[in-house]
Amino acid sequence: MELIHEKSIEITPGQCDPSGQLSLITLLDMLQTAAGEHADILHFGIKDLNKGNDTWVLSRLRVDIPHWPQKGDTVRLKTWPKGVDRLFAIRDFILSDLSDKTLVRAASYWLIVDRVTKRPKIPGNVFRDRIYPDLSAIDDKIDKIPAPQDILYRSTVKTSEKEVDINGHINNVWYAKWFIEALPDTIKNENSISSFEINYLLEVFANESLDIETGTLNNTDKQLFGSIKRAGKEVCRTKITF
Repeated sequence: MELIHEKSIEITPGQCDPSGQLSLITLLDMLQTAAGEHADILHFGIKDLNKGNDTWVLSRLRVDIPHWPQKGDTVRLKTWPKGVDRLFAIRDFILSDLSDKTLVRAASYWLIVDRVTKRPKIPGNVFRDRIYPDLSAIDDKIDKIPAPQDILYRSTVKTSEKEVDINGHINNVWYAKWFIEALPDTIKNENSISSFEINYLLEVFANESLDIETGTLNNTDKQLFGSIKRAGKEVCRTKITF
């Protein structure tokens, strides 16, 4: 059984921002795609869980970027299931260049959710006797993100059908896109993201109006905290470190 999934990817111009650097949205999509591919190989992908009326839902994600991939680079993406922590199934990722220098490290926390009751299941009960690689991309535990205190930027977004995934709700990559697009050009053009974290709190569906708030916490330097709300109720939080 292939405990670690590895693939080579060439960074194309269409995957990059105007500076020629891989965009955050494309990076997150790469990680999500690789996770799905490997889960299918290991026979616990979405189609496998759907047979028991369950599905995967991403709950928390942290991506650390020591070196951003650039247009024309060929990179190696590795991903593997790291184990189980209470209700979370953990999956890690490492993106490296051809000389094996680490470009990106990421850790993701997933829930197995009953599609009818919407209640999570204990992954250890679903995946008994699983073997996990003795490897870690990020050793730190991914905790809950605090809400921003001093709001600097506000915007709204209307969700659409094109953003809906196989589970019938908005694909997780779009949340990051909304946060980034809500930032002023001066922030995006003058700073490079070194770490991105996101907590998914509630499902979001097509044709909904969302309010985005981004600000600081305790006057933190080089960090922004974000919150997305639907009718005043939080659906997502994020933390960006430059």
